[in-house]
Amino acid sequence: MICSYCGTEGLEDSCSFYGATLNIKRPKLKEFVVLEDVEKPFNGLACFHTYDLLVLLRLVRKERTKAYNLMLTLKKDGKSPQIEQAMVKIQKTYMSLIQSV
Repeated sequence: MICSYCGTEGLEDSCSFYGATLNIKRPKLKEFVVLEDVEKPFNGLACFHTYDLLVLLRLVRKERTKAYNLMLTLKKDGKSPQIEQAMVKIQKTYMSLIQSV
């Protein structure tokens, strides 16, 4: 057998330099990868091709960026004048209800 890492020829079961097993089944590219694949256990992800793992990582990072930007938007909107004016109106209405009782 030939080692796919270093190209050494005439090996039996494992590479003498890397120690990699030569008889294991190598992963193949999938047609598509979905974000739900992230929830698979390690053994499930271990059979993914490296390119598929990189695509999955890109999807996860994209989702993380969306969540972070949403959090920042909510933080900014909490400090906006429109929100503060609405809160002042609600507070005035609440105070007038308390005083009338």
